[in-house]
Amino acid sequence: MELEFRHLRVVRAIADHGTLTAAAAELGMTQPSVTEALRRAERITGAPLFRRDAHGAVPTPLGELLAAHAGTVLTAMDRLAAATARHQAGTLPSSVRFGCTPGLLVAHLTVLAPRVLGTEVEARTGPDPAVQLALLADRRVEAALIAGNPGPRAPAGTGIECAVVSVEPLFVAVASGHRLAGEVEIELAELAGETWCVADGPRSEGVRHLEQRCREAGFTPCVRQADYTSAFQLAELAQAVLPMMPGNRPRTGLTLVPLRGSPLWQRTSLFWHADGPLRRSLVEGVWRELVRAQHEIVERTPVYQAWLERHPEWGTTPPRMVAEYAPGA
Repeated sequence: MELEFRHLRVVRAIADHGTLTAAAAELGMTQPSVTEALRRAERITGAPLFRRDAHGAVPTPLGELLAAHAGTVLTAMDRLAAATARHQAGTLPSSVRFGCTPGLLVAHLTVLAPRVLGTEVEARTGPDPAVQLALLADRRVEAALIAGNPGPRAPAGTGIECAVVSVEPLFVAVASGHRLAGEVEIELAELAGETWCVADGPRSEGVRHLEQRCREAGFTPCVRQADYTSAFQLAELAQAVLPMMPGNRPRTGLTLVPLRGSPLWQRTSLFWHADGPLRRSLVEGVWRELVRAQHEIVERTPVYQAWLERHPEWGTTPPRMVAEYAPGA
């Protein structure tokens, strides 16, 4: 057996990030797949490439040597792939890969996009918008559908283009018996003293957005990180409140309450390479399908519908493909 490019990518990612978990996120792979690829690389080289302990993975001398050479080889191959893509622009692969952050539109993407593209679509989902955009920059996916607060911008000089799909308010999920559960809309300041439960890490864009808006409302929020299941359970027990997209379907034991003035919001954007296999006309077709799904599917919950009727000035989607969009502007 010989080392393959996928082995080199795994070794380089582990060396760069220091853990198999972070390397998996960077590569858009599962951790077991990264572990297996590393084992194969070590069998081929005949010696360990990393020393692993509770703190992460540290390269052995052989691992450092291989990681250094892997960087040179992979950079050259990425340049070759980019050059080839420029010559083959407009030719679609058998399966178009999208890097995605979790969101209501992702499930619809895999159904709607094939109608436009005429080929299969694979959604590679991960929580970090920066990682998904990096996958696109490295041409490991053909496009990306990314939600954030406000979300990443297309890096200058990369040839990556962007189109906003939607800009939505965030509501707050509280226990059905919570003191504010019956309100039509509430001030963010009324939630001072509550514990906010989020799935993102403490340095994530979403948490920074929440903390900034709460400070502007006059208080510092208590933010607790938990997985989705635990977060919902804490909210149902009135031990926490959750920032939540208004298009989420009703959940027993929880009530979605809008925030007056919509201080919390989220933007979803579509990214692609101008010189990649997706022609702009195809991207526009995918964009139109996503906008249609936003209005016809995502916005159909009763609480969302009622809020939109009260706030006709807030257009959740732009009238055409644009890189920047502010509702009501």
